[in-house]
Amino acid sequence: MHSSPRIQAHTFIRWMNNKLVKAHKPLVRSLVRDLQTALPLLALVEVCHGETLPFEYHDPCETEEKRAENWARLTEFLVAEKVIDEDIANDDIMAGNVKLILGLVWMLIQKYHIQSEDAKRAMLDWIQIVVPDANVKNFTNDWNDGRVLSALVETCLPGAIPDWKELDPMNAVENITAAMQLAEEELSIPALLAPDDMANPDVDELSIMTYVACFNPQLLQNLLYWVQSKLPHRSIENLNLDWSNGVNLAFLVESLAPGTWENLDLVSPDTARSNLQTGLKLAYDALGVFPRVKIEEVMSLEVSELQMATYLWQFRNSKVTSGYAETTAQLCMASGLGLTRGVVGEPAQFSVHTGNAGVGELVVKISSPTSSPIVPLVEDLGLGEHAVSYVPNQVGDYIVSVMWAGNHIPGSPFKSVALGPPDATKCVLSGEGLHVARPGWPAEFLVNAQTAGVGHLSANIQGAHTNPTVEVEEYAEGKFRGTYNAKESGDHDLFVYWSNEPVPGSPFLIHVEDSLPPSSMIKTTGGRMLQTDTVHRAGDSIELDVDTQDAGDGQLAAVAIGPKGDAVPVEIIANRNRTFTLKLLTSKGGRYLVNVYFNGSHIPNSPFKVRVCNPEAIWAEGPGLMDSFVGELGDFQVFTRDAGHGTLSVRVNGPKDKFRVDMWKGADRTVNCRYNPEVAGKYTINIKWEDEHVKGSPFSILVRKRPENGDS
Repeated sequence: MHSSPRIQAHTFIRWMNNKLVKAHKPLVRSLVRDLQTALPLLALVEVCHGETLPFEYHDPCETEEKRAENWARLTEFLVAEKVIDEDIANDDIMAGNVKLILGLVWMLIQKYHIQSEDAKRAMLDWIQIVVPDANVKNFTNDWNDGRVLSALVETCLPGAIPDWKELDPMNAVENITAAMQLAEEELSIPALLAPDDMANPDVDELSIMTYVACFNPQLLQNLLYWVQSKLPHRSIENLNLDWSNGVNLAFLVESLAPGTWENLDLVSPDTARSNLQTGLKLAYDALGVFPRVKIEEVMSLEVSELQMATYLWQFRNSKVTSGYAETTAQLCMASGLGLTRGVVGEPAQFSVHTGNAGVGELVVKISSPTSSPIVPLVEDLGLGEHAVSYVPNQVGDYIVSVMWAGNHIPGSPFKSVALGPPDATKCVLSGEGLHVARPGWPAEFLVNAQTAGVGHLSANIQGAHTNPTVEVEEYAEGKFRGTYNAKESGDHDLFVYWSNEPVPGSPFLIHVEDSLPPSSMIKTTGGRMLQTDTVHRAGDSIELDVDTQDAGDGQLAAVAIGPKGDAVPVEIIANRNRTFTLKLLTSKGGRYLVNVYFNGSHIPNSPFKVRVCNPEAIWAEGPGLMDSFVGELGDFQVFTRDAGHGTLSVRVNGPKDKFRVDMWKGADRTVNCRYNPEVAGKYTINIKWEDEHVKGSPFSILVRKRPENGDS
């Protein structure tokens, strides 16, 4: 069984000799015999210190008195250097106390090799960061099978042992031997302990730490090269002094998370504390880099190079954190016709604004009606503006996903309908007004052009002496209503065109008859449906009272067309004396057309128009609804697509009462809003639809003065 002191002594001697041989100093053969004069340690300290010691000592040292003086001067210097405590017993060391000798050498290793007072904690933190996949928890049995050592070599020499995870732990000595040989041949790292000593379950902890610390110079050099590659325009020569004012930390955070650090050009070496405070926070929030260093220690250079390197190494494998990404995605905005409509074979375009979103990458994915992807063209216009275009290749619905930092932005995924070129043959027409009309009475016909491609509907009538005007309106997407009022009896020709091409059946022969239909005798006697100037609320029941007494026998029927062109049932309640009450139950915002028929003909004033608003269907999102700084434009969007009829009002009240809010229309009934807070304080943003607050309104935000020169 190997003894821990023997392995430790062997390792420490090798470490000392590795230092001494480079300075052409005598080597140590025995810790007990050779250290009695203190000369090897004096030479070692001089080598590690990098300069001649500031005191004289005896060399050669033949007498016990001279040996005592050498030890006294050495310990006095090491106490001043904070390497050892004052109570170390020189006499016991001179007498060959192995435990004290090993302790003294270990303190030298901590000071000059590992460079940390709490060497074990510092080294373990470092190794866990450098080889995270190795799951290192200690400096003893975790190193027995050679896989952790192989991972360390692979980190220093990428490609040297790429399959270290697959190594057989039963071949411990072979694994360790191979890794040590690579380290010595390629990195000039001496094997301070034998492979079978490292493979021993009772391996000495301090010996492992001393050997592993030999890899630090190479690892630190690799880290420095990486940092320099990320910041090629910054002069960075070390991992402690050049980071003390926080400026390089600011540039590193910004290079890995573009847009995170506002006004980077204002960062100054004179504001070290605020630079470091902001840098540590942004690195953690945006990249998940844990703040392993203290601001005071970094500024005063009390932080060791190893501690600073442990912190900086985290940046090498950092990624934008999910929570930060979700937040920033909500600060993006998209607008443009290409989000809702397109034409086959022609570019569909829209824009994405990410200027306030900070960290992230814009990804746009387009899925065609057959679920096959369409490759969009995304152009970065600078300042957070992006232009996006895609070309639909077939008629149908397209799913447009717009993501920032891996998360959907507000409104995404969008549904866009692509139409083909105009095809009049696909139009479907219906309605009594295609064939029959009566003088002085409105007649109507319907046209469904949803599959007829992109186009416009037009119609005109030619009579014997007059040409009645045809009014055309799109009451739902791709669905049209034509109405006219013939002035004279006789035959008329109705011409209907889709993008100037006649639709099937055009021209239609209309017989205008003098006789009035029974439906003309119907009376509407009351009900809110007659209040044409009223905007009703979604969920309301809208009533109409109908009197059919003078119309004779017949059948009363009613059907409503909802905001999306869908049929909405109308309840008909029979009252006394051939009177009826019609009830329309609204559920969505928009316009409803209530068609009331008697024996198949419209009653007077049918169809009845009912306007409905739904403030609860509106929502607002954007950075302008969050806390911000003075002078930072407050941008947000209000989504009113399903709100129906109504008026949007936006009022921003700040410390100086109300002030201007710019508003402009976006795609798909989106309203873009912007205000410019010029004074710090509390602001209230009221967003109302038909004088009712939308969801989340009123919004309360705090506007602060922007920190000067990054101060926080």
